[in-house]
Amino acid sequence: MKHICCIILCFCTSIGSYAQNFADYFQNKTLRVDYIFTGDATQQAIYLDELSQLPTWAGRQHHLSELPLEGNGQIIVKDLASKQCIYQTSFSSLFQEWLSTDEAKETAKGFENTFLLPYPKQPVEVEVTLYSPRKKTMATYKHIVRPDDILIHKRGVSHITPHRYMLQSGNEKACIDVAILAEGYTEKEMDV
Repeated sequence: MKHICCIILCFCTSIGSYAQNFADYFQNKTLRVDYIFTGDATQQAIYLDELSQLPTWAGRQHHLSELPLEGNGQIIVKDLASKQCIYQTSFSSLFQEWLSTDEAKETAKGFENTFLLPYPKQPVEVEVTLYSPRKKTMATYKHIVRPDDILIHKRGVSHITPHRYMLQSGNEKACIDVAILAEGYTEKEMDV
């Protein structure tokens, strides 16, 4: 019995020692990455459209390199110097659903996709991969993000659309905000 307890204790200790510290690799900001997924039923490609910096990070800060759910796409962020995976997430896109339609057999299209990642402190390599329903790689795109790049747009600090909180239960680290977006209203029609 002592032997089993000792093994369990060693296992739990080793898991805790591997845990990443968010502040070691990331700033409390968000990197918004806009991609365009293009193609048809036989051939797909991924293109980088734009990078933006947003003021705060409201995503997970623990288990960063673990894949929480499996989707038909995946983003892996690696520290450029060490090549260590420092963040990983999955997604499912409308583009990949569209690929199974009859229209995708006849024409090619492009779909805009936006992903929010923690803002890195040091240069990172971002890899986006699209998978088929059978988990075969359909398209992969890698690029380097340098956090001090002057081409990364700073957003969310000026020209903010007027808004109001109907209920504010706490800060973004402990709560999830639900946003109701009413688009198409003139400033006179808005009740803010």
